[in-house]
Amino acid sequence: MTVGRLAIAALVLAGGCSSEQPWVFQNGTGLPDEAPARIVAEVYEGAECGFACRPPGRRVYCSSVSSGDRGPSPTGLSDGERYCFLGTAFDAAGDTIGVGCEVATVGGGPITITLSPSDEARQSACVDGPDASLPDAGPRDGGAPSDAGPPVGGPVVLTIESGTGGGFLVQNVRTGRGWNVGSNVRFNLNTEVGNTYAIYPQVSSGFRFDAFEGGGCGAFIPCELLMERDTLVRLSFVQL
Repeated sequence: MTVGRLAIAALVLAGGCSSEQPWVFQNGTGLPDEAPARIVAEVYEGAECGFACRPPGRRVYCSSVSSGDRGPSPTGLSDGERYCFLGTAFDAAGDTIGVGCEVATVGGGPITITLSPSDEARQSACVDGPDASLPDAGPRDGGAPSDAGPPVGGPVVLTIESGTGGGFLVQNVRTGRGWNVGSNVRFNLNTEVGNTYAIYPQVSSGFRFDAFEGGGCGAFIPCELLMERDTLVRLSFVQL
């Protein structure tokens, strides 16, 4: 496995049959073009990745691979079986910057995992046992954001949509960490209960900002959100 702009692994199948199957990570919306400093690549049994890429199954593979290095290919995976393939990207300081997961069949086509921005404190090394950074929230459907929310302390997702006429800056109020996002984009940020974010509209020439919709945002800029559950916010702009 190598980590560059894309990280590729050759999967070695079980039963004495050796075959190469590309395993590719790519940066999604909100992440920089350059490759992450390091990716922790994992494989889980059970053909389920869970909510916010928290697989409920047993981990059967883990490798921490630095940019430009080559890591070991997964071994002992059963040909024709479905697994959860997961990647967590870290910057040079060891902070989580992205996470992505995909259920795929060993022996099938290339496995492509798009990394979405993450503001979680995920484990940065391959250690035994469940992720110690967050309480176990259990499996959950990863569909559209709702008001139901996960158990207290579990992972949550902030979804922000912008239409034609402008984008936005979303910033963690405590850490100052932020993401600049353009127009006509659906942006998903994996984060934790208790984090607060400020959303600043960024208006394109010939438009003006109209309103926030959802998330309890009012008329003031920025919209500040305390994350307690999955939240969806839309920004609308009006042409002058």
